[in-house]
Amino acid sequence: MIAHTPTLFAAVALVATILAFCLLLVGQLNRRDNLLLTGCGLLAHALAYVCYTLYDHAPLWLTYLAGNSLLSLALAFYSASLFRLREQPVPWRLVFAIPLCMLLGLSLLLDTLEPRMLLATLVLMLQCALLLVWAQRHAERPGRAHLLVSIGAGISLIGLGMRVVAVLAGGAGEMRYDISNLKQTVSVSIGTVTVMMFSIGLVLMAKERSEARLQHLALHDVLTGTYNRRAILDNFAQALEQARSAQASLALAMIDIDHFKRINDMHGHLAGDEVLCHCVRQLQQQLRLQDQLGRYGGEEFLVLLPGVPLAQALDTLQRMREAIAADPAHFAGREIGLRFSVGLWCAVPGPADTVASVLAQADAALYQAKAGGRNAVRLVALAGAG
Repeated sequence: MIAHTPTLFAAVALVATILAFCLLLVGQLNRRDNLLLTGCGLLAHALAYVCYTLYDHAPLWLTYLAGNSLLSLALAFYSASLFRLREQPVPWRLVFAIPLCMLLGLSLLLDTLEPRMLLATLVLMLQCALLLVWAQRHAERPGRAHLLVSIGAGISLIGLGMRVVAVLAGGAGEMRYDISNLKQTVSVSIGTVTVMMFSIGLVLMAKERSEARLQHLALHDVLTGTYNRRAILDNFAQALEQARSAQASLALAMIDIDHFKRINDMHGHLAGDEVLCHCVRQLQQQLRLQDQLGRYGGEEFLVLLPGVPLAQALDTLQRMREAIAADPAHFAGREIGLRFSVGLWCAVPGPADTVASVLAQADAALYQAKAGGRNAVRLVALAGAG
């Protein structure tokens, strides 16, 4: 079925305008979603197709030069939006240098037919290819929104490729914006599909990023960035069951920073916050990928060491103590020396071992370490430990 090409252009412009209005409104009301750039892209997309609709009824600088430059600008906005949605640095110069090159190149080739068509199409293909690459590179795992952007960019490449083939085959005249034929119908219809895919894909990316941010906040301590109490206890419950099923050793260390109240009293609570963050950074450097660290409360932390015997657990904790002692925290030009005490439970979990019972035993061992002078490790005496 062959459709009237200017009518198709007008339909795409209408769809893009409605979507642009919605996203600009939403983006203005909630800037955290980073949808303003997507809305700007849709607005430029709509204006480009308005220009195409006027082809042969208005000057070429408006219908062709401005139209294609606006379409290139729309793809630049989509690219920038993709980076912003993934909270990545935007390569502004690269992204917006391409529409500028389109504008300058078409200004020089405006009085030609095949050269200007090839230039405009190849520049747009380059931008779609970059969008495809960037969508894959900055995909939210295991999110799927990037697939819509990727598919949209891929379909655009197909539609633009059809125009390149037609021009190289000597059919440039058949691809003029005021000509209606099957190739034009397919090519322009692809524009409608890609507008929908780019807009919906980028909106879903914003949704995925918001969900990922909320999930991170739900599982991580706001101050230190490590697991919070709820998350580390959930992870401990899972590790306990896995170790019990596999009859493998599991170590739980309860760490408490010595004299933390004194640090707050002497240096202030901001200094105390820096001490906590400093400790987390130091402890994480001594852990394996499968080990886990979480803030249990106040100045207390839990460390999970799956699959390690007692000797290895003690060695890990010793390295932690040495790292903390050798690298004091700094705040407001002052050096704050640190030490910590540890209650350590290490064993192959038995049927009676639960999260509550193991925590209680580690806590009792920690109390013994602090009562015995601090800066020490105390073991929970268990049959099968080691």
